[in-house]
Amino acid sequence: MKGFDEIQQLWQGQKPEPNVSFDTILKRLKSNRTALMRKLFWQSIAVGIVVLTALWIGLAVDFSTWTTYLALAIMVGCIAYYFVNQLTDYKNISRSSHLLSKPQDYINYLRAFQQKRNRFNTRNYLIYEICIAAAFALYGIEMYFILPLLTFVGIFLFVIFWFLICHFVFMKQYINSENMRIEEMIDNLERIKNQFE
Repeated sequence: MKGFDEIQQLWQGQKPEPNVSFDTILKRLKSNRTALMRKLFWQSIAVGIVVLTALWIGLAVDFSTWTTYLALAIMVGCIAYYFVNQLTDYKNISRSSHLLSKPQDYINYLRAFQQKRNRFNTRNYLIYEICIAAAFALYGIEMYFILPLLTFVGIFLFVIFWFLICHFVFMKQYINSENMRIEEMIDNLERIKNQFE
């Protein structure tokens, strides 16, 4: 209860933001849109490089078990799926500037975009993680025959730890920062819509 009282005091202590000019709001909106586009673009580039690297490894390295090739195929498929989605979302958000003249349409578009991204970052990402974990398990069969047992167990524990950190820490931060950016864009559009009215 003490935390709630502190938050309430902070909330009441804040001064209302003075009327901000239309140009300032538009600059904030464009800045957030550009930052989101840049993030999606660079993620797409990084994921594309990973796909090409995995394909190259599959062609250049002679593995001793067929499970490793299956693991690589699963990884390439999952990462390619992720790449296509990131690239599609990048193109969609970069082509959305024509909606600036219709704030309510843009707000609706951003809400739908946010729901799609949340679905992609939660449910689809969980399926992605399961497939990647299965690929690591299949690759682990080959590593079991190559590595000393303690090294194999150490790597296995590290991979589990890494998956847990990615799922419970990094992905939550990623989703929160993306949602905050989109919410800020929606807030700015609400202000623009109010000025039009």
